[in-house]
Amino acid sequence: MSASTTASAKVVEVNDTSLSYRECGKGEPLILVHGHISDQRTWIDLEHKLATRFHVFNYSRRFAWPNEPLQDGQGTPWEQDALDLAAFIETLNIGPVHVLANSSGAVITLYLARRKPHLFRNLMVEEPPLVGLFLPTLPPSLPSVLSFLLWHPITFWPVMYLGATTTATTIQHCKKGEYAQAVSVFCSGVMGPKFWPRIQANADRLRQVEDNAKWLCNFFRYNTMPKYLAEDAQKTKVPMLVMAGKESAAHQRYTAHELFRVGGAEKKRIAYIDAAGHLMHEDNPEGVFNEVVRFVFEDAVA
Repeated sequence: MSASTTASAKVVEVNDTSLSYRECGKGEPLILVHGHISDQRTWIDLEHKLATRFHVFNYSRRFAWPNEPLQDGQGTPWEQDALDLAAFIETLNIGPVHVLANSSGAVITLYLARRKPHLFRNLMVEEPPLVGLFLPTLPPSLPSVLSFLLWHPITFWPVMYLGATTTATTIQHCKKGEYAQAVSVFCSGVMGPKFWPRIQANADRLRQVEDNAKWLCNFFRYNTMPKYLAEDAQKTKVPMLVMAGKESAAHQRYTAHELFRVGGAEKKRIAYIDAAGHLMHEDNPEGVFNEVVRFVFEDAVA
């Protein structure tokens, strides 16, 4: 591995907290934003590949390993994560940036891009859980549920099933402080029957889940989902690549397709990653790398 693709560990102060990050590569700046059962370690297999084409900044979000952990009873609002991402870009003076983000990290990226589009060159998002594309309020009203069923009959059942069997049960465990049960239910529903056992069998990856379990559970215990609705997607004009795993659950693939369909960017594309689930950058880093490079460089020339 060349010196340019070897990451150096650093820390930056933003919004009265310290964020650990890894920096490597040369070229246009690209930030990696992980989801809730992850931290900067989730991108390691992809990081050095991206560093051959980009100047990569791979940071751990507030309260994620190895940053200062959560205190008991402390909430973790999505809005704060978005403010931290903005401050990260502004403090390091690297904007506008490309962003590659997974799951809840993709949600905060979209949320911020809607409000501060000048910070971004391209958005590349992996399966953001955007139930607001279908249900504008949570808990949903009866009219909104009926409208969802009427206009999205295929998507309706897998999304509602996830809410009833995974999200609601996870929240119940979190409110009781039953973090191990909450993580098990959440990961079983989100990762699926193939990929969650694979994580459990990998000691290093399971440690990453365990290191960030309290952060995940405190979010579900004390916070509400962010408001990112269909109209927000329509008004998000930053070029957007939406990715989904070919082996992801139906609700994840359908939600990704709906974001692509309603997104307001003039330049947008959807890609389905082979042999991959929700953590597609771990399952198939080469496939994600190829899609990112194609979208940023090849599509720009076409």
